[in-house]
Amino acid sequence: MAVKPPKRRSERLSRRKSTLINKAYELAELCNIDVALIIRNRQTGRYFTYNSVDLESWPPSKEQIASY
Repeated sequence: MAVKPPKRRSERLSRRKSTLINKAYELAELCNIDVALIIRNRQTGRYFTYNSVDLESWPPSKEQIASY
């Protein structure tokens, strides 16, 4: 299995992240439910969050995320 160049890999991650966020949005809208999503990049440690409602407690801090 060949290792993909970093640019191609980051582009793939970006597309998948976008698709996942779009699906979370659709799920919230079509099913009339609240959706909260956390995506963590294992290599960089960066977090991406999405929520379908405005909550004061969202997004959680990195410490709260790490404790899950």
